[in-house]
Amino acid sequence: MVQKRHAKYLGLCLLVVFNLSTSKRKVGHRSDFASPTIATTKSANNIYYNGTHHIVNPWYGWQPRIKTPMNCSWAECLKEDHTCKTCRDSPEDVSNSSSLDPGEDWIPDVTMLRRMFLDGHDANGNPWPPPLDNDLCHVLGNNENTKKLLDEAQVVGAPISRTLETKNNKILCFIYTMEKKHATSIRAQRETWAPGCDGFLAFSTKSDPRIPAISIPHQGEEEYKNMWQKIRSILQFVGKHYLSEFDWFYMGGDDLVVFPQNLKNYLGTYNSSKPYYIGKRLVWDPKGSNIRFNAGGAGYALSRPALQCLVDHLPEKRCMPRKRTSAEDQMAGLCLERACNITYEDTRDDQKRERFHFYSPEWEYHYKGRWPFYNMLHSDWGVLFGKNSSSPESVNYHYITIPGMARYLFHYVHGCNRGSVNSTIAPDV
Repeated sequence: MVQKRHAKYLGLCLLVVFNLSTSKRKVGHRSDFASPTIATTKSANNIYYNGTHHIVNPWYGWQPRIKTPMNCSWAECLKEDHTCKTCRDSPEDVSNSSSLDPGEDWIPDVTMLRRMFLDGHDANGNPWPPPLDNDLCHVLGNNENTKKLLDEAQVVGAPISRTLETKNNKILCFIYTMEKKHATSIRAQRETWAPGCDGFLAFSTKSDPRIPAISIPHQGEEEYKNMWQKIRSILQFVGKHYLSEFDWFYMGGDDLVVFPQNLKNYLGTYNSSKPYYIGKRLVWDPKGSNIRFNAGGAGYALSRPALQCLVDHLPEKRCMPRKRTSAEDQMAGLCLERACNITYEDTRDDQKRERFHFYSPEWEYHYKGRWPFYNMLHSDWGVLFGKNSSSPESVNYHYITIPGMARYLFHYVHGCNRGSVNSTIAPDV
């Protein structure tokens, strides 16, 4: 029934846009489709509003093929140098992107993944997001300390809501990446935590509307030591096109795993109509420059007034508009403090355990306080070790570079039967 209903409205929209009443194209493979076109109906889920018009999204419902059965174990997929073709991270699975041209003035459909999540299926009627089986719950090996931290700290992911957000708590999640990560890290994010955000967009070196990902220009070269210029362009693009559509704007790197309902629940404790800058707070050179900022790659959230103020002041000299540096997070923190009088919040729980994390669970579980650099970053409040490093309401972990590990981490806190730990999870709403 779901497949028939989906085919009915998808066929109607294709007829309106492409006049293909006898088309036999497979809706899951759209590399030969034209650019989005103004819609004449607003009823189907492949229709979105781009700020001026309702647009038919011809890439809505796209999903790389899931190869079954797996020809290797999930344990193999967690190895950095694996050669298995069924781990959902093969470049060939997202190929044919060269012919996808959304147009020079394309405004991405950032709510696409959320609508697909609410639909519960892709364009071919397959379950979406793609299910993760429970074999992934029992992967140990190098992940043993990750499991220990999650269990001992009782970290759980609240079930992702299947209702539209109506409480002034809509979140746009956006990440920065490169084309070579589309098939690996970005695909893992797209199929796990991204649909839990009200909007999702990847800023990359190549546009791919199926993800969605967009490439936008910025000053200087595309290189790590010029990250501040890339982030400035990203913030300006988001501020220009999405400011009025969301209440929170959460930005991070492509090696980030987020527990989206935990993020939404925590941000919901703040008034989004006031300026807030929320994330993993750090201090750089406390006896010198004393820069206070939230870690960039680990992800931080700006309320709408905070983003508006930051974007308004980015061109000013005090916000270093021409500086070339990899320390984009420090630059954002300086600009917010100097121009907007906004600084970070203490995001720890009532037992001083962190919700936002700079490193992976395994790293944080192992850390014993012997790295002066890391201690300096936390010099104002100190570091808790082992299971005390993580709040049960943790929002994210960082430096998760293997797609299989990202899937494991997300699935373990959301979908695995963990006995008494699961009893702390609130019901889905």
